[in-house]
Amino acid sequence: MRFAVSLAISRGDRPEELVLVERNSKLRHFGGFLAFPGGTLDPEDEAVPVLGLEDPEKARFIVAGARELFEETGIWLGKGGESPSHDELVRDRRQLLAEEISFKALLEKQGQHLDSRDLVPLCRITTPAFSPIRFDTLFLRGFVPNDTTVEVWKGELVAGGFTDPSRILSRWRAGEVRIAPPMVVLLNEWSKGLDRLEERVFELTEAYRMGKLHRTYFSPGILLVPLETPTQPPATHTNTYVVGESRLFVVDPSPIDPEEQSRLWDFLKVLISEGRHLEGILLTHYHLDHVGALDEMVRQFDVPVYGHVDCATHLPSVRFERMLEHGDEFELGAAPDGSEGWKLTAYHVPGHAEGHLAFQESRYGAIIVGDLVSTLSSILIDPRDGHLATYLHSLRFLETVTRGTLYPGHGPPNSNGKAVIRQTLEHRAKREAQLLEALTSQSQSTKELLDKIYTDVDPKMLPLAKRSLLSGLRKLEEEGLGSVLNNSTWVSRKETKESET
Repeated sequence: MRFAVSLAISRGDRPEELVLVERNSKLRHFGGFLAFPGGTLDPEDEAVPVLGLEDPEKARFIVAGARELFEETGIWLGKGGESPSHDELVRDRRQLLAEEISFKALLEKQGQHLDSRDLVPLCRITTPAFSPIRFDTLFLRGFVPNDTTVEVWKGELVAGGFTDPSRILSRWRAGEVRIAPPMVVLLNEWSKGLDRLEERVFELTEAYRMGKLHRTYFSPGILLVPLETPTQPPATHTNTYVVGESRLFVVDPSPIDPEEQSRLWDFLKVLISEGRHLEGILLTHYHLDHVGALDEMVRQFDVPVYGHVDCATHLPSVRFERMLEHGDEFELGAAPDGSEGWKLTAYHVPGHAEGHLAFQESRYGAIIVGDLVSTLSSILIDPRDGHLATYLHSLRFLETVTRGTLYPGHGPPNSNGKAVIRQTLEHRAKREAQLLEALTSQSQSTKELLDKIYTDVDPKMLPLAKRSLLSGLRKLEEEGLGSVLNNSTWVSRKETKESET
């Protein structure tokens, strides 16, 4: 867990407006997204005193907030002494960013201090469990003088300024900008007006801290709901998705644990209480970590189930409303921006499982890919029910249709879905090249090949790596590039294949 701070900053005469900054698209975390100014805490933040505050933990967050605000926007919160000129602040900011001077030294040089009243705790949010890197973020509320301007220097950020939350949410719904998930929830509260704002935000986020599921949007119209499941490591959770606005479809109701299921039921009941209608359940495939709550959800909500015929074959106790085929569509009603004709299209993408499906919504191009791609690790293609060559063909198809955010079964969504699929294909090609290089005309056992190729794998993961290796070997055998002897040793047929060619 990493500790971070995020700043909701307004001018005194325009409290409804907030500073938002656009993060560089090259950044690993939320690159290309709009967010509040902020960042992670620095060990040196502990050395800076805050007037009117004796709690060292809160002081660290306030110091980090003031430092990040200055680094990212040029807004200076130092108090006392003689106020520095704009030119002095520009020089100081450059030195701070170049690590030529510390934030504490800057304050001392100016004869200034930080005041706890300038940044007041608003709420605290911890990243949901979809991500391996999680942040415990304290959000601070602050007001600055009416003539304050934002000066973003291109680097980690590319733009920024004061903006109206309702306006920026409208642009988000129109697909014109991307907003970091916590910001979507907070900006929505701002758009409701300032009456009881702090109280409303606190109540909402405290419910999260008590275990309620977050409303996590990486793009409009798809809610990400990560839930704990007995899945394959390194994943610990499977992503369930709720697609739609007025008409809702749940994709892969995943948890087996009754407590995790209850969290999902509570989440869905709140959505239904808002006037939305639960239309049905869609399944990407039948693996247990994707359907653990299926039977109970049908009992709880009496909704139809949709999936591929192969999925239905593996789930004989479940009554399927309809067997889905490639290109089947579901009407979603009006899109988040009000446009009509919003649809969800099913794609048959076998390989990980014979009946695997992906689902793409039409307005923003976002695509839910189940276990075709993971943003945590390589997907296991188990030869018992998967087929590597078919899987690669499905990935190449997905690359042609993906034009928005990719929502995986495990790990955080990625706004550049096409690039993620391309990286997955490149990784598979690299593994195959390693396997071809390792195979020789001398027979080798699967264990010998495993030790040669998977040198970068945690020993605990080797049983899974072995199954993946077998899929790769069988693909080479199908292509005439390798042969199995006695079901346990392998030889290369690459030279034979080349001579035949």
